Amino acid sequence: LKKGKKALEKVEPILGVPIRMMLAQRVKDIKDIKENIENEIFVEVKYDGERIQAHLDGNEIVLFSRRHENITNQFPDIIEDLKKNIKVKNAILEGEVVAVDKDGKLLPFQVLMQRRRKYDIHEYVKKIPVKYFLFDLLYLNGENLLYKPLKERKQKLESIIKKTEKVEIAKYSVCSPTNEDEIEREFLNALKEGGEGVMIKDSNSVYESGVRAWRWLKFKKDYKEELVDTFDVVVIGGIYGTGKRSKTYGSLLVALYDPEKNKYFSFTKVGAGFTDEELENLPKKLKKYEIKEKSKLVESQIEPDVWFEPKVVMEIKGADLTISPVHTVLRDKIKKGGIALRFPRFVRWRDDKSPEQATTVQEVFQIYKKNL
Repeated sequence: LKKGKKALEKVEPILGVPIRMMLAQRVKDIKDIKENIENEIFVEVKYDGERIQAHLDGNEIVLFSRRHENITNQFPDIIEDLKKNIKVKNAILEGEVVAVDKDGKLLPFQVLMQRRRKYDIHEYVKKIPVKYFLFDLLYLNGENLLYKPLKERKQKLESIIKKTEKVEIAKYSVCSPTNEDEIEREFLNALKEGGEGVMIKDSNSVYESGVRAWRWLKFKKDYKEELVDTFDVVVIGGIYGTGKRSKTYGSLLVALYDPEKNKYFSFTKVGAGFTDEELENLPKKLKKYEIKEKSKLVESQIEPDVWFEPKVVMEIKGADLTISPVHTVLRDKIKKGGIALRFPRFVRWRDDKSPEQATTVQEVFQIYKKNL
Protein backbone atom coordinates (compact mmCIF):
# COMPACT_ATOMS: atom_id res chain seq x y z
CA LEU A 1 0.00 0.00 0.00
CA LYS A 2 1.09 3.55 -0.67
CA LYS A 3 1.29 5.79 2.35
CA GLY A 4 -1.07 8.61 3.19
CA LYS A 5 -4.63 9.47 2.28
CA LYS A 6 -4.54 7.75 -1.14
CA ALA A 7 -3.74 4.44 0.56
CA LEU A 8 -6.56 4.85 3.06
CA GLU A 9 -9.05 5.30 0.22
CA LYS A 10 -8.09 1.83 -1.02
CA VAL A 11 -8.68 0.16 2.35
CA GLU A 12 -12.24 -1.13 2.14
CA PRO A 13 -13.78 -2.01 5.50
CA ILE A 14 -15.39 -5.46 5.62
CA LEU A 15 -18.42 -5.86 7.86
CA GLY A 16 -17.68 -8.37 10.61
CA VAL A 17 -13.89 -7.87 10.36
CA PRO A 18 -12.55 -5.46 13.03
CA ILE A 19 -10.68 -2.39 11.80
CA ARG A 20 -7.48 -1.70 13.76
CA MET A 21 -8.29 1.28 15.93
CA MET A 22 -6.65 4.66 15.45
CA LEU A 23 -4.77 5.72 18.59
CA ALA A 24 -3.84 9.10 20.08
CA GLN A 25 -0.54 10.58 21.18
CA ARG A 26 -0.42 11.96 24.71
CA VAL A 27 0.34 15.57 25.53
CA LYS A 28 1.49 16.70 28.95
CA ASP A 29 0.48 20.33 28.57
CA ILE A 30 -2.39 22.12 26.83
CA LYS A 31 0.21 24.40 25.18
CA ASP A 32 1.47 21.37 23.20
CA ILE A 33 -1.82 21.05 21.30
CA LYS A 34 -1.29 24.00 18.94
CA GLU A 35 2.20 22.69 18.10
CA ASN A 36 0.63 19.56 16.61
CA ILE A 37 -2.74 20.68 15.21
CA GLU A 38 -3.50 23.83 13.20
CA ASN A 39 -7.13 23.15 12.22
CA GLU A 40 -10.26 23.56 14.32
CA ILE A 41 -10.41 20.82 16.97
CA PHE A 42 -13.01 18.60 18.61
CA VAL A 43 -12.49 18.36 22.38
CA GLU A 44 -14.20 15.14 23.50
CA VAL A 45 -14.71 13.71 26.97
CA LYS A 46 -12.22 10.85 27.50
CA TYR A 47 -14.32 8.18 29.16
CA ASP A 48 -12.90 5.64 31.62
CA GLY A 49 -14.36 2.62 29.85
CA GLU A 50 -13.73 0.12 27.08
CA ARG A 51 -13.37 1.19 23.46
CA ILE A 52 -15.68 -0.86 21.27
CA GLN A 53 -16.29 -1.09 17.53
CA ALA A 54 -19.84 -2.05 16.52
CA HIS A 55 -20.48 -3.66 13.11
CA LEU A 56 -24.14 -3.44 12.03
CA ASP A 57 -25.25 -5.46 9.02
CA GLY A 58 -29.02 -5.64 8.65
CA ASN A 59 -30.27 -7.18 11.88
CA GLU A 60 -26.85 -8.64 12.74
CA ILE A 61 -24.62 -6.73 15.18
CA VAL A 62 -21.11 -7.72 16.27
CA LEU A 63 -19.07 -5.89 18.93
CA PHE A 64 -15.25 -5.95 18.88
CA SER A 65 -12.79 -4.90 21.60
CA ARG A 66 -9.62 -2.97 20.82
CA ARG A 67 -7.85 -6.36 20.83
CA HIS A 68 -10.24 -7.50 18.06
CA GLU A 69 -12.04 -9.97 20.35
CA ASN A 70 -15.70 -10.62 19.61
CA ILE A 71 -17.39 -9.45 22.84
CA THR A 72 -20.97 -9.31 21.51
CA ASN A 73 -22.27 -11.73 24.18
CA GLN A 74 -21.14 -9.48 27.02
CA PHE A 75 -23.38 -6.56 26.08
CA PRO A 76 -26.86 -7.87 25.10
CA ASP A 77 -28.34 -4.60 26.41
CA ILE A 78 -26.26 -2.52 23.96
CA ILE A 79 -27.14 -4.87 21.07
CA GLU A 80 -30.86 -4.60 21.84
CA ASP A 81 -30.70 -0.80 21.98
CA LEU A 82 -28.74 -0.49 18.71
CA LYS A 83 -31.16 -2.84 16.90
CA LYS A 84 -34.16 -0.87 18.11
CA ASN A 85 -32.87 2.63 17.50
CA ILE A 86 -30.46 2.74 14.56
CA LYS A 87 -32.23 2.43 11.22
CA VAL A 88 -29.47 1.87 8.66
CA LYS A 89 -28.67 -0.86 6.14
CA ASN A 90 -25.15 -1.28 7.53
CA ALA A 91 -22.57 0.69 9.53
CA ILE A 92 -19.36 0.50 11.54
CA LEU A 93 -19.49 2.65 14.68
CA GLU A 94 -16.87 3.35 17.30
CA GLY A 95 -17.25 4.50 20.89
CA GLU A 96 -16.61 3.81 24.55
CA VAL A 97 -18.76 1.60 26.78
CA VAL A 98 -18.83 2.85 30.38
CA ALA A 99 -20.44 1.42 33.53
CA VAL A 100 -23.06 3.74 35.08
CA ASP A 101 -25.03 3.75 38.33
CA LYS A 102 -28.85 3.90 38.56
CA ASP A 103 -28.71 7.70 38.23
CA GLY A 104 -26.55 7.52 35.09
CA LYS A 105 -23.37 8.64 36.90
CA LEU A 106 -20.17 7.30 35.30
CA LEU A 107 -18.37 4.55 37.22
CA PRO A 108 -14.68 3.49 37.00
CA PHE A 109 -13.28 1.02 34.48
CA GLN A 110 -12.81 -1.67 37.19
CA VAL A 111 -16.61 -1.85 37.63
CA LEU A 112 -17.12 -2.35 33.88
CA MET A 113 -14.61 -5.21 33.86
CA GLN A 114 -17.06 -7.27 35.94
CA ARG A 115 -19.13 -7.52 32.74
CA ARG A 116 -16.23 -9.47 31.18
CA ARG A 117 -17.65 -12.94 31.91
CA LYS A 118 -18.92 -16.08 30.20
CA TYR A 119 -21.70 -16.85 32.68
CA ASP A 120 -24.49 -14.96 34.49
CA ILE A 121 -24.43 -12.24 31.82
CA HIS A 122 -28.10 -11.34 32.24
CA GLU A 123 -27.71 -11.04 36.01
CA TYR A 124 -24.79 -8.62 35.50
CA VAL A 125 -26.71 -6.62 32.87
CA LYS A 126 -29.08 -5.67 35.71
CA LYS A 127 -26.33 -5.37 38.32
CA ILE A 128 -23.95 -3.23 36.22
CA PRO A 129 -25.78 -1.11 33.63
CA VAL A 130 -23.68 0.45 30.89
CA LYS A 131 -23.83 3.25 28.35
CA TYR A 132 -22.25 3.33 24.87
CA PHE A 133 -20.84 6.78 24.00
CA LEU A 134 -20.29 6.96 20.23
CA PHE A 135 -17.62 9.22 18.72
CA ASP A 136 -16.90 7.94 15.20
CA LEU A 137 -18.50 6.41 12.13
CA LEU A 138 -16.21 4.46 9.78
CA TYR A 139 -18.69 2.97 7.31
CA LEU A 140 -22.32 3.72 6.42
CA ASN A 141 -24.72 2.06 3.98
CA GLY A 142 -21.90 0.67 1.84
CA GLU A 143 -19.77 3.83 1.90
CA ASN A 144 -16.20 3.75 3.24
CA LEU A 145 -15.76 6.79 5.51
CA LEU A 146 -12.19 6.11 6.71
CA TYR A 147 -10.71 8.82 4.47
CA LYS A 148 -13.47 11.39 5.06
CA PRO A 149 -12.60 14.25 7.45
CA LEU A 150 -13.68 13.69 11.05
CA LYS A 151 -16.16 16.60 10.94
CA GLU A 152 -18.02 14.87 8.09
CA ARG A 153 -17.95 11.51 9.89
CA LYS A 154 -19.38 13.16 13.01
CA GLN A 155 -22.17 14.87 11.02
CA LYS A 156 -23.19 11.54 9.51
CA LEU A 157 -23.00 9.85 12.94
CA GLU A 158 -25.29 12.50 14.43
CA SER A 159 -27.78 12.02 11.60
CA ILE A 160 -28.32 8.32 12.47
CA ILE A 161 -28.11 8.34 16.30
CA LYS A 162 -30.83 9.44 18.66
CA LYS A 163 -30.04 9.56 22.37
CA THR A 164 -31.45 6.64 24.37
CA GLU A 165 -30.93 5.22 27.83
CA LYS A 166 -28.06 3.05 26.57
CA VAL A 167 -26.57 4.84 23.54
CA GLU A 168 -25.66 8.46 22.86
CA ILE A 169 -23.10 10.64 21.10
CA ALA A 170 -19.96 11.27 23.19
CA LYS A 171 -19.89 14.85 24.48
CA TYR A 172 -17.59 17.24 22.63
CA SER A 173 -17.05 20.91 21.92
CA VAL A 174 -15.50 22.64 18.90
CA CYS A 175 -12.76 25.24 19.32
CA SER A 176 -9.42 26.56 18.09
CA PRO A 177 -6.22 24.72 19.15
CA THR A 178 -4.89 28.09 20.36
CA ASN A 179 -7.83 28.66 22.75
CA GLU A 180 -6.14 27.25 25.86
CA ASP A 181 -8.75 28.65 28.26
CA GLU A 182 -11.61 26.85 26.54
CA ILE A 183 -9.67 23.58 26.32
CA GLU A 184 -8.86 23.84 30.04
CA ARG A 185 -12.56 24.50 30.78
CA GLU A 186 -13.63 21.44 28.78
CA PHE A 187 -10.96 19.37 30.52
CA LEU A 188 -12.26 20.36 33.98
CA ASN A 189 -15.88 19.73 32.89
CA ALA A 190 -14.89 16.26 31.67
CA LEU A 191 -13.36 15.45 35.06
CA LYS A 192 -16.45 16.75 36.85
CA GLU A 193 -18.65 14.43 34.79
CA GLY A 194 -16.54 11.38 35.68
CA GLY A 195 -14.29 11.32 32.60
CA GLU A 196 -10.52 10.87 32.93
CA GLY A 197 -9.58 13.78 30.68
CA VAL A 198 -10.13 14.88 27.09
CA MET A 199 -9.37 13.69 23.59
CA ILE A 200 -8.36 16.46 21.19
CA LYS A 201 -8.94 15.64 17.53
CA ASP A 202 -8.14 17.52 14.34
CA SER A 203 -11.54 18.17 12.70
CA ASN A 204 -9.99 17.36 9.30
CA SER A 205 -8.32 14.12 10.39
CA VAL A 206 -8.90 10.96 8.39
CA TYR A 207 -9.08 7.63 10.25
CA GLU A 208 -5.55 6.19 10.28
CA SER A 209 -6.21 2.56 11.14
CA GLY A 210 -3.69 1.12 13.63
CA VAL A 211 -1.67 4.35 13.81
CA ARG A 212 -0.85 6.36 16.95
CA ALA A 213 -1.25 9.71 15.23
CA TRP A 214 -0.42 13.30 16.19
CA ARG A 215 -3.77 14.47 14.75
CA TRP A 216 -5.45 12.86 17.75
CA LEU A 217 -4.14 13.80 21.20
CA LYS A 218 -5.08 12.77 24.73
CA PHE A 219 -4.75 14.93 27.80
CA LYS A 220 -5.51 13.15 31.08
CA LYS A 221 -5.79 14.13 34.70
CA ASP A 222 -2.57 12.24 35.48
CA TYR A 223 -0.57 14.33 33.00
CA LYS A 224 -1.69 17.52 34.72
CA GLU A 225 -0.64 16.43 38.19
CA GLU A 226 2.99 17.34 38.80
CA LEU A 227 3.56 14.11 40.66
CA VAL A 228 2.62 11.34 38.27
CA ASP A 229 2.24 10.01 34.77
CA THR A 230 0.40 6.79 34.12
CA PHE A 231 1.89 4.14 31.86
CA ASP A 232 0.50 0.94 30.38
CA VAL A 233 3.28 -1.60 30.86
CA VAL A 234 3.77 -5.28 30.01
CA VAL A 235 4.57 -7.85 32.71
CA ILE A 236 7.74 -9.79 31.81
CA GLY A 237 8.88 -11.29 35.14
CA GLY A 238 8.01 -12.07 38.75
CA ILE A 239 10.19 -11.78 41.87
CA TYR A 240 9.13 -13.97 44.81
CA GLY A 241 7.99 -12.19 47.96
CA THR A 242 9.07 -12.66 51.56
CA GLY A 243 7.18 -12.42 54.86
CA LYS A 244 3.46 -12.00 54.27
CA ARG A 245 4.11 -12.10 50.52
CA SER A 246 5.98 -15.42 50.68
CA LYS A 247 3.22 -17.28 48.79
CA THR A 248 3.02 -14.78 45.97
CA TYR A 249 5.21 -12.33 44.03
CA GLY A 250 6.74 -9.46 45.97
CA SER A 251 7.10 -7.44 42.77
CA LEU A 252 6.65 -7.73 39.02
CA LEU A 253 9.23 -6.76 36.42
CA VAL A 254 7.52 -4.72 33.70
CA ALA A 255 8.52 -3.40 30.29
CA LEU A 256 7.67 -0.86 27.60
CA TYR A 257 7.08 -1.79 23.97
CA ASP A 258 9.26 -0.54 21.11
CA PRO A 259 7.22 -0.90 17.88
CA GLU A 260 10.26 -0.05 15.75
CA LYS A 261 12.18 -3.06 17.09
CA ASN A 262 9.17 -5.20 18.08
CA LYS A 263 10.80 -5.73 21.50
CA TYR A 264 10.00 -5.11 25.17
CA PHE A 265 12.52 -3.21 27.31
CA SER A 266 12.56 -3.42 31.13
CA PHE A 267 11.27 -0.22 32.75
CA THR A 268 10.69 -0.79 36.48
CA LYS A 269 9.69 -3.29 39.20
CA VAL A 270 6.19 -2.86 40.64
CA GLY A 271 5.34 -4.06 44.15
CA ALA A 272 3.14 -1.28 45.58
CA GLY A 273 -0.50 -0.41 44.99
CA PHE A 274 -1.93 -3.96 45.00
CA THR A 275 -4.73 -4.90 47.42
CA ASP A 276 -4.14 -8.05 49.51
CA GLU A 277 -6.56 -9.92 47.27
CA GLU A 278 -4.81 -8.77 44.08
CA LEU A 279 -1.45 -9.84 45.53
CA GLU A 280 -2.78 -13.24 46.49
CA ASN A 281 -4.18 -13.76 42.97
CA LEU A 282 -0.98 -12.81 41.10
CA PRO A 283 0.40 -16.38 40.71
CA LYS A 284 -2.99 -17.61 39.45
CA LYS A 285 -3.44 -14.68 37.03
CA LEU A 286 0.05 -15.06 35.55
CA LYS A 287 0.46 -18.86 35.68
CA LYS A 288 -0.42 -19.56 32.04
CA TYR A 289 2.17 -17.03 30.81
CA GLU A 290 5.13 -18.63 32.68
CA ILE A 291 8.06 -19.62 30.45
CA LYS A 292 11.33 -21.39 31.27
CA GLU A 293 13.61 -18.71 29.88
CA LYS A 294 13.47 -15.10 28.80
CA SER A 295 11.39 -14.41 25.67
CA LYS A 296 13.41 -13.46 22.59
CA LEU A 297 11.25 -10.31 22.43
CA VAL A 298 12.46 -9.13 25.85
CA GLU A 299 15.56 -7.05 26.67
CA SER A 300 16.33 -7.13 30.41
CA GLN A 301 19.48 -7.19 32.52
CA ILE A 302 17.46 -8.13 35.61
CA GLU A 303 16.93 -11.86 36.15
CA PRO A 304 13.55 -12.39 37.85
CA ASP A 305 12.62 -15.64 39.61
CA VAL A 306 10.04 -16.36 36.92
CA TRP A 307 9.88 -15.17 33.30
CA PHE A 308 6.54 -14.49 31.59
CA GLU A 309 5.54 -14.19 27.96
CA PRO A 310 5.00 -10.45 27.30
CA LYS A 311 1.20 -10.66 27.16
CA VAL A 312 -0.34 -9.07 30.27
CA VAL A 313 -0.81 -5.28 30.42
CA MET A 314 -1.20 -3.22 33.60
CA GLU A 315 -1.49 0.48 34.24
CA ILE A 316 0.97 1.99 36.73
CA LYS A 317 1.85 5.45 37.97
CA GLY A 318 5.04 6.78 39.49
CA ALA A 319 6.81 9.83 40.83
CA ASP A 320 9.18 10.59 37.97
CA LEU A 321 11.45 9.22 35.27
CA THR A 322 15.09 8.67 36.08
CA ILE A 323 18.23 7.09 34.60
CA SER A 324 18.84 3.57 35.92
CA PRO A 325 22.01 1.46 35.64
CA VAL A 326 19.94 -1.74 35.21
CA HIS A 327 16.86 -0.99 33.10
CA THR A 328 17.04 -1.14 29.32
CA VAL A 329 14.58 1.48 27.97
CA LEU A 330 16.71 3.62 25.59
CA ARG A 331 19.83 2.18 27.19
CA ASP A 332 22.86 4.52 26.77
CA LYS A 333 20.92 6.66 24.25
CA ILE A 334 20.58 9.71 26.53
CA LYS A 335 23.10 9.05 29.31
CA LYS A 336 24.80 5.92 30.57
CA GLY A 337 21.97 3.61 31.65
CA GLY A 338 18.30 3.35 30.71
CA ILE A 339 15.13 5.29 31.56
CA ALA A 340 13.16 3.90 34.52
CA LEU A 341 10.14 4.89 36.59
CA ARG A 342 10.70 5.75 40.27
CA PHE A 343 8.23 4.78 43.03
CA PRO A 344 5.88 2.85 40.73
CA ARG A 345 2.42 1.87 41.98
CA PHE A 346 -0.08 -0.53 40.44
CA VAL A 347 -3.28 1.23 39.28
CA ARG A 348 -5.25 -1.50 37.47
CA TRP A 349 -5.06 -4.38 35.01
CA ARG A 350 -5.64 -3.43 31.38
CA ASP A 351 -7.07 -6.69 30.03
CA ASP A 352 -8.65 -4.65 27.23
CA LYS A 353 -5.21 -3.83 25.79
CA SER A 354 -2.84 -6.03 23.83
CA PRO A 355 0.90 -5.78 24.65
CA GLU A 356 1.47 -3.88 21.39
CA GLN A 357 -0.95 -1.23 22.66
CA ALA A 358 1.14 -0.58 25.79
CA THR A 359 3.01 2.69 26.29
CA THR A 360 5.90 2.85 23.86
CA VAL A 361 9.57 3.58 24.43
CA GLN A 362 9.16 6.55 22.07
CA GLU A 363 6.33 8.06 24.17
CA VAL A 364 8.41 7.82 27.33
CA PHE A 365 11.35 9.45 25.56
CA GLN A 366 9.12 12.46 24.73
CA ILE A 367 7.96 12.72 28.37
CA TYR A 368 11.52 12.42 29.66
CA LYS A 369 12.75 15.17 27.30
CA LYS A 370 9.92 17.50 28.39
CA ASN A 371 10.82 17.05 32.05
CA LEU A 372 14.52 17.76 31.60
